[in-house]
Amino acid sequence: MKDKQVTKFGPKKSSSGGLCSSILCCAWLLILAWILFLLYCWYKGFIDSSKVNHLTSEVNSIISNVENEIKSVIQQQQQQQHQRGGTGNTDTKPLSRVDGSDVHIVFSTDCSEYQDWQTLLLFHSAKVVGQKGRITRIASGCSVEKQQQLTELYQRLYPEFGAHFTPDFKKDAKTKKSYDFYNKPWGMKHWLEYCQPPLPEDTYIALLDPDMILLRPLTRSISEDPAAIFDREYYAKEGPLPLMVSKGQAVAQMYGLGAPWTNDNHKKFRRGKICGEGSPCLSTQLRYGEMHFSVGPPYFLHKTDMHAVVDTWTEFVPRVYEDYPFLLAEMYAYSMAAAHEKLPHLQVEHYMVSNVDSAGEGWPHVDAQPTVCVPPDESGIFYRGHNMPTVAHFCQGYEADDSIGWYKRRMPKNIFSCDSPMLVNPPINITIPEPTKQDRQSLNRFRRDKRNAFMACVAFSSLNNALMDYKQRMCSDGQPKVNYKREINMLKMA
Repeated sequence: MKDKQVTKFGPKKSSSGGLCSSILCCAWLLILAWILFLLYCWYKGFIDSSKVNHLTSEVNSIISNVENEIKSVIQQQQQQQHQRGGTGNTDTKPLSRVDGSDVHIVFSTDCSEYQDWQTLLLFHSAKVVGQKGRITRIASGCSVEKQQQLTELYQRLYPEFGAHFTPDFKKDAKTKKSYDFYNKPWGMKHWLEYCQPPLPEDTYIALLDPDMILLRPLTRSISEDPAAIFDREYYAKEGPLPLMVSKGQAVAQMYGLGAPWTNDNHKKFRRGKICGEGSPCLSTQLRYGEMHFSVGPPYFLHKTDMHAVVDTWTEFVPRVYEDYPFLLAEMYAYSMAAAHEKLPHLQVEHYMVSNVDSAGEGWPHVDAQPTVCVPPDESGIFYRGHNMPTVAHFCQGYEADDSIGWYKRRMPKNIFSCDSPMLVNPPINITIPEPTKQDRQSLNRFRRDKRNAFMACVAFSSLNNALMDYKQRMCSDGQPKVNYKREINMLKMA
């Protein structure tokens, strides 16, 4: 049974219908008063009954004509609004959600300090770029004390964001081994089923990873987004290019996963066992799989579609992990679940940059910049006015100019504290020397150095800005001296 449609302000009512019914109510009250007056006159002998019936019939005829005229005017107004491309007050969404606040970003974590600081960095970057809608950390395995601590912290720093707490799902039921990424599909399922308040029906969900920094707001726009990068020629063969993420139209970042599970002879992916008899997953061909299911975060789906995929995802992931007990098992399980649900994804490249040697990411926007270590402007925006990838995914190591290095696992776990020092300032306007030779090896080295510098400088600047904001708002004058020293450099911590 479909969920009852809910919006931020309760069930939507048609303003035109309200206008029509209000006028008609007034008209019928006048009729009633007029009839009562005629009956009084007849009772007193001023007029006879035939005149009462005749006058009543005339009044009813007038009211009927007025009602028809009101409905006609309202219909004409609605048609004019539709032709202009607007919906006025008859829109099925509250006006406050038309601006992008129908997007709800989520990301899955455990409850370690390692992912506590990543959460605060992601939250801060979202505030900086003006991301609309809510953002929720799905935190699995937190103690009651830790839940209270995080809730209070987020309410103070980012009251429009928050956390949803779930049990720890890491242990594999069959092997009893721990697989960290079980938390992602089962955490998502728990959030979808138990989040408070429940999600409005018109919600669009973007699933990110915690180690991501937003460089631009994540919006539903696809083909008309000037920053969009995807294979337009390929997807145009399937039909008109989609304008927006919508129900039945999922979008995700392209990853180099391929679709090895489409090979029925693959030893690690026995899709007959994983997907089950009669599943649409079984008929997916290699090329189609590579162009529609070789995806990863950010995943961007309508709530209804996310529900369907997540339900199947939780079924498939232990079956994938059984024969493929490796890091990417949950990602392949997601791809197969989407194929099972007959939900092909439009694969975009501009949602993310991460691997400096990888194609299929938003690197063309970075490569187009003459310098790649420019600090953000006063509001924290990098390269304002230029097309940029949506997120910087700092899941690898990055070094710039042999002076700074970013390695997330070397980060002090208590970096967000009043007494912890900050990171060193990245070099300003670093210039990567142009290659003296125009051979492939030199050009690849130049491109790699430039991309490494971009990722390191963005990560250092973003985290320092988040730390400064934290210290200024959370560290009161009554506490010991706040540490503003900029001395942490993970390049020196190897």
